[in-house]
Amino acid sequence: MPESVQTLPPLAATPADGFLFGLESLMRRSRQGLHLAATVIECEGKPDLAALRNAAEVLGHRYPIVHARIARGGDFIARWRLDEVTPAAIPLEVHETPELHDFIETQLNSHKPDIRTAGANLRFHVVITSPSTWALVLIWSHSLHDAVGIDKLLLEIASPGDDRTPRSGGNDSPAPAPPMSELYKQALPMIEEMRTFPQWRVRSLHRKGVRPGESRVQVVKFDREATALIRTKMAATAGELLLLPYFASIAARAAQSVIAARHPDEQVPVLLSLPVQLKGDRPLFQNHLGVYTLLLTAGELAELKPATRALYRKYADFMRRKLPAAMDALMRMMERCPSRFYNFPVFTYLKGELCTLFHSHTGGFAPGLAEMHGSRVTNGYHVPSVCSPPGIGIFFSEFAGQLSMTLSWKDGCLSPLELELLKQTLAEDLGAPVP
Repeated sequence: MPESVQTLPPLAATPADGFLFGLESLMRRSRQGLHLAATVIECEGKPDLAALRNAAEVLGHRYPIVHARIARGGDFIARWRLDEVTPAAIPLEVHETPELHDFIETQLNSHKPDIRTAGANLRFHVVITSPSTWALVLIWSHSLHDAVGIDKLLLEIASPGDDRTPRSGGNDSPAPAPPMSELYKQALPMIEEMRTFPQWRVRSLHRKGVRPGESRVQVVKFDREATALIRTKMAATAGELLLLPYFASIAARAAQSVIAARHPDEQVPVLLSLPVQLKGDRPLFQNHLGVYTLLLTAGELAELKPATRALYRKYADFMRRKLPAAMDALMRMMERCPSRFYNFPVFTYLKGELCTLFHSHTGGFAPGLAEMHGSRVTNGYHVPSVCSPPGIGIFFSEFAGQLSMTLSWKDGCLSPLELELLKQTLAEDLGAPVP
């Protein structure tokens, strides 16, 4: 590395990074690929490739972390090795295809980027979908980013400026972890909560004995009229303030309908894993999510409106018992352990399952993003891949009054008939067609 190049010290991974890195460790061991996600903005007109390449050049030098590998140091804590990096442009490729979502699926199964090796952790793909439309597709690792960070990055891509001064883009000085004995006391409420899980016999769409295949995705873009209908039904069913529990209940009921069809003689409960954005200013990189795990009985999920109320009560109870802080302490206990240890408690108490499904509603997509270098942005959404278990994820976001839903699953976890049942249940609850 040239001596004149400014280097930065390693950047510590957050406990949330570690949890997601643990999921990726599970995926690598079971040959499921990597924990990648795509973020898509669809635009009118033609792409300004010169401006986009300049943004890739500027941001690649400004944020060396996009080329850093993650590795454990002498204290066994995972860090992004910014001290090893020679800044370079973020890779940008141009493609022409009208099949945007087939292209995204191929990229999610490509095993690139790989955060364990030096090289780009983020890739730009400019996809020309017709003579008058194009899309910018970002492929990124969940251990590096989350939706909030990607939203911020999109705004910088749109207005990169000229400043190439290297910076970490993360929280450089996280507070040191308390002693293990203190952490255990703090984590005990969550451990006791998990000890209640075995009696529930939680299931997911993961099929034991069947090796999960490639990632599959389907993006459903509701137009503004359909979005308005969904919003109207939501207001009449649960009220405008219960956005998170309403859409989480819809996702939970859809997954449960498929699992219940497999096990018609059981009252199938749902363990919902919800990522919740923490308050305060958030860094561009590093995940700072709180993961809430909520158990819902078959009776509570029988109808949509009571399910929404039950989920909200469980969410409030989770907060009242200060379980988010207990979950944080549990993850801090794991940060010096091999990544697979992050999964140890849930696999122990859930008999090999992780949760029933992944779900998120990230709200407004990239607020303030209207143009991308002269092209009007017409839509934007995230396309996460999932691991098995649970084998399925149902995700929502909204851009300029248009709701998008991403169905994400692993081959081998969902048959064609089960996929149709899932979509039928979603359509009935949303009050809009799901093709």
